[in-house]
Amino acid sequence: MTAWTTAPLVVGHRGGRGEGWPPENTIEAFEHARAQGARAIELDVRTCAGGEVVVFHDVSLERMVRADVRRVCDVRLEELRALDLGGGVRVPTLGEALAWSRDRDVAVNVEMKHDVPDRLTLARATLRCVRDARADVLLSSFDPTLLAIAAGAMPRTRRALLVHRGQPVWAQALQRIARPPLVQALHLERTQTDPRFVEGALGRGLRLGVWTVNDPGEAVDLVVMGVASLITDRCGDVLTAVRR
Repeated sequence: MTAWTTAPLVVGHRGGRGEGWPPENTIEAFEHARAQGARAIELDVRTCAGGEVVVFHDVSLERMVRADVRRVCDVRLEELRALDLGGGVRVPTLGEALAWSRDRDVAVNVEMKHDVPDRLTLARATLRCVRDARADVLLSSFDPTLLAIAAGAMPRTRRALLVHRGQPVWAQALQRIARPPLVQALHLERTQTDPRFVEGALGRGLRLGVWTVNDPGEAVDLVVMGVASLITDRCGDVLTAVRR
């Protein structure tokens, strides 16, 4: 059974972040989340210069690799593999991350980034990785076009529309009408968890996830409200709270 139909599901945001964590979006961060009891992790993907799909959040390397301001899309895979994110930790490919998740029985929320040079290339390459890996995957994106491509190519793979409060009017309208079969879930920014909005989304048959929930008390309140997936930097603390 897929983890994406169970609740409450605690999802490690980029694996996890903060003091004591390995660098985000790395196999080491995912393994740390699993060690804390997480059954699912979230990661971000974009393409590098050769078209391969790598696990990396930002457009550029600057935040993760000091003094390197290159865009990920301009760097070849072999160069990315040579970068040290700290303590010898490296940038993984999506294929490597999904192989890890399959072997460890950990579900994966793959967020397809929309700020890439070619969204169609990213979608096709991501879907190939997902198809080959046979892992428990949910695909998410702020970009409905990427989700529509995924729905057409792999309709059985679950999808979630990512939303946040500052989106333009057309995107706010879309999140109020989104429903299956285009997506099976909405992943809300934590400031959007108004009871009426939540009730309306649940009434459309959508599963709700919320990001980024780091307060254990807030996590419990959200579960009571009907939220199924809690995307957090602090897997262990949130898991302890919702299990009580």
